[in-house]
Amino acid sequence: MPVHASENLRPADPIRASQPGHLMPVLRWAADNVAPMPPDDSIAAFLAEPRNAVVVGTRADGRPHATPNWFYWDGTRFYVSTTRDRVKYRIFTRDPRAQLLVDDCTGFRYLMVYGTVDIREDLAAELPRFRAIREKHGREAQPDDELLAGLEAEQRVLLAITPDGPPSSWNARGFS
Repeated sequence: MPVHASENLRPADPIRASQPGHLMPVLRWAADNVAPMPPDDSIAAFLAEPRNAVVVGTRADGRPHATPNWFYWDGTRFYVSTTRDRVKYRIFTRDPRAQLLVDDCTGFRYLMVYGTVDIREDLAAELPRFRAIREKHGREAQPDDELLAGLEAEQRVLLAITPDGPPSSWNARGFS
């Protein structure tokens, strides 16, 4: 018996959902039950708060590699500082695909974003972004020469992560 668009078919009904021609009602139900994306200003305010982003890449053997990191969002890209001796540096040198998860464990909110990593190694050119990460998370500002010397000594690089789409395409939960 065919399923009509007026029927309330839920994906939890695997027998009916698996029958030929019955995918559209499932997709329609899913589309009707996805939380609306918060306004961009709500996302920007959430991302401006000091919190971690879990940065996920894919190891050469296919397993995920996930680490919590301080980050800075400038409205276009996410910036994460790492060092050349870390696994994520090797991962993103090989495969620039990334996923970020930024959560609020006390407010039951999160954003999940897919993106592409560009590794930036010109530390002097990236000082404003390194500084923004540190200041956002309460670290004292240092003069440029001291900050640059510290970044060089630690063999730092900057991961510039460009989302695959605009904020309206990100997965978000818990925003009103």
